[in-house]
Amino acid sequence: MRGSRRVRVMKRFYDFSGRGDTSIANDKYYLLEPDPGAVLLVTQTFGKAEFIICYCKSAIIEKWGCYCFDSFRRAYDPGFTCCWAEPTDSDLMIYHSVTVYLVFEEEWMRRRA
Repeated sequence: MRGSRRVRVMKRFYDFSGRGDTSIANDKYYLLEPDPGAVLLVTQTFGKAEFIICYCKSAIIEKWGCYCFDSFRRAYDPGFTCCWAEPTDSDLMIYHSVTVYLVFEEEWMRRRA
């Protein structure tokens, strides 16, 4: 297979427990903005499998949700020979539990559809 589908994970950055997260006070929020050369990877776990929801440039996490800004997904051509960043239709508002990772920005993330 050409190219790598593996994401080089730098580190687990934040775990959001879902709507009404009791570890976050009502008047608190967390602004997650990685340094240049990195992006956020947001995943959701089902059983023992972890699925990528999106990549994003920044996120705000508060008691009731995780809000992803400048979010995108990885898209491929039919032959899986080229990939690029495809923006989501809108910024994502996630209310279920997710894990946020800090990952290195890769070349495909800079290519747009």
